[in-house]
Amino acid sequence: MRKIFLALLLVFIASSAFSESGEIVYNLGIDPRTIDPVLNNALDGANVIINAFDGLLRTGSDDLPEPACASSWDASDDGMTWTFHFRDGLKWSDGKALTASQFRDGFIRILNPETGSPYAYLAFFIKNGEAFYNSKAKAEDVGIHAPDDKTLILELEYSNPLLLYYLAHPVFAPARNDIINKYSSAWSAKPETYISNGAFKLESWKHGDGGEIILVKNQNYWDADNVKLNKLRFVLINDENTSMAAFKAGRIDYMGSIPSVMRPLLLKTGEAVSLPSLAIMFCDFNSARKPFDDVRVRKAFSLAIYRRVITDKILMGGEKPARALVCYLVPGSTEDKDFRTEGGDFLPENADVKEAKRLLAEAGYPDGKNFPHVSYKYNSNPDNKAIAEVLQAMWKSVLGVEVELRNEEWKVFLETRKRKDYDIARDAWSLDFPDPINILELFITNAAQNHNGYSNQKYDEAMKNAVHETNRAKRINYLHEAEKILMEDMPIAPIYFSSSSIMQSSRVKNIYHSPRGLVIFRGAYTLD
Repeated sequence: MRKIFLALLLVFIASSAFSESGEIVYNLGIDPRTIDPVLNNALDGANVIINAFDGLLRTGSDDLPEPACASSWDASDDGMTWTFHFRDGLKWSDGKALTASQFRDGFIRILNPETGSPYAYLAFFIKNGEAFYNSKAKAEDVGIHAPDDKTLILELEYSNPLLLYYLAHPVFAPARNDIINKYSSAWSAKPETYISNGAFKLESWKHGDGGEIILVKNQNYWDADNVKLNKLRFVLINDENTSMAAFKAGRIDYMGSIPSVMRPLLLKTGEAVSLPSLAIMFCDFNSARKPFDDVRVRKAFSLAIYRRVITDKILMGGEKPARALVCYLVPGSTEDKDFRTEGGDFLPENADVKEAKRLLAEAGYPDGKNFPHVSYKYNSNPDNKAIAEVLQAMWKSVLGVEVELRNEEWKVFLETRKRKDYDIARDAWSLDFPDPINILELFITNAAQNHNGYSNQKYDEAMKNAVHETNRAKRINYLHEAEKILMEDMPIAPIYFSSSSIMQSSRVKNIYHSPRGLVIFRGAYTLD
């Protein structure tokens, strides 16, 4: 293994130049499955897209939505019709004019069931959006109108308190149908067809571990005068040790993945910084497969986990044991209250050995006897591997159950989890918006990103009530109710609430790292 690491490091160093003036090198880590705004549902892809595309709004350096392609907007008295007014002279990266109708094309593409967007549900607030997605309405019935090149009108199906956050999300990008219709899904794979409208444009993409994605400044960007960088190099180094060596050698300027054994010292000395994060890592139980179709088994496996050991002995980066699903820092019934603090804890920090054993015995497997063969699948990554091995040991020690470990390359793992081809699988979610609904809606029956097949009518009702409730306190109460139902059914085992440990070269400034995991470079600059 050491020889492989050294070989990878030497190859990377030999093929990498030091950063040039006006250039920043960021380790994206994983080669994205896609950088299509409508098809992506992973942070790696999102961090390319958000630097290459602008929506009607964009995420600002205070993590709030701010004007982008739309310079202003207004709402009707009843809040059910929103009109967005575009800036003058908007262009695509190839110099062609950007129009309101192309935003309409992008939004319709999200909702088109043939597209298969994992984020289609985010657009259901638009009138007839969900009906169109379910083939119960036509595209022309959807409440999106472009009366002229500089005006976009949205009619709502229901009032959405997060509407502006939604419209700053990368999925709500405009679309060039002249290109997409010609090249289909391949449009986003090549620089010559990946035409964007954001601060940067795609210059090249070398796939695989050790590859890189190069973005260069988009001179046609509406805010180009405030973009100081000429180039972004997103290197694709999955191994944290290789990435760290490259950073120390001055060949990487910014990285958000640090070897766990180094984190405590680097954080103590200030070489690394821990940033707040709205993210959670958890395990999915495949409730459609025996033995995890039994809630007692799911609870037994969850209660057998020493969460504090994982955060304090394995990760050591400021993570917190996840004793529920929704993480801290998410507003509750009022803006100044914390949803997690309001909702309390559902799980212990460390294993409840007695209860875990009792539940497994009650399910018919005393001390793990006659328990069927099961496996835990995870995507290849040093931290993921270490956590998998610790979970395996905990389940063996507490429950007497042998769990096989299986790791898969990222793109393969995403498809495995999507097909629900697993017994237990690693999962994680970084909130797209600072609101509990953004993670709780994953577990609605048949939701596009419901990876474990969970279904509970009472849960769905609570979520539906939350979606349509305009009173904040009542809405949050429905979301607390939904989380409680979920924790009683335990289709997942929350493990830890994440933190972001980052390292940044002193030569680069003003990179914005959102608590939601987005890394935004349009305001960044170099000192050389």
